[in-house]
Amino acid sequence: MKFNQPIVDTFKDLKRVAKSYPGRLIDVLDCFNQNQYDSKTWLVDCLNQYPYHFKMKTNDSVKIAILAGWYGLMAKLVSENFTLKPIGEIHSYDFDPFVKNIGKLLFPEITFVEQDITELDLDNKGYSIVINTSCEHIDQSLLYKSIDTAPANTLFVLQSNNMSYVQQHINCVDSLQMFEKQYESRLDKVRAYELHKEKYTRYMLIGVKR
Repeated sequence: MKFNQPIVDTFKDLKRVAKSYPGRLIDVLDCFNQNQYDSKTWLVDCLNQYPYHFKMKTNDSVKIAILAGWYGLMAKLVSENFTLKPIGEIHSYDFDPFVKNIGKLLFPEITFVEQDITELDLDNKGYSIVINTSCEHIDQSLLYKSIDTAPANTLFVLQSNNMSYVQQHINCVDSLQMFEKQYESRLDKVRAYELHKEKYTRYMLIGVKR
């Protein structure tokens, strides 16, 4: 391991988490494992290449929502690497109050919102882009609600996987075609992708609300 100042800072942050929230340390480390990092950097790379118009794309800046954002890794990577437009605001939503508190320790520049996405109405929030990398954890009707309450041309980025053996995964898909089928009546101009990992495949859709 190459030891440098960013690594020193990372260990400082983890020490703060361990001191304040010792029961959450393993969960935090899981958030920052290699597969999580790979899937999220892959998302940003693909999003930066999306060619079609989406809501407020012509504005000077865009507003982005991360649903089920966990400890903020997705929001952090998007805020640092998104190149299509400057980001005016980025909000990371999660229902867990500990996530918000720990996320602020790790990424104080990110705005964390403690809210259950089942109660989230996107109609008047002004988001141009909505990202959800945890579709396998969420009932399909709730995923549809997040799209249905958003204005037309809102850009959605959705990820799922085929890891149905994980207890918390209640809504996996078996193929990219199955994932596309779930959203064909709601999203237009869809780009579909899959990322093959050693033990599973991650699927991703990028498209605008009809």
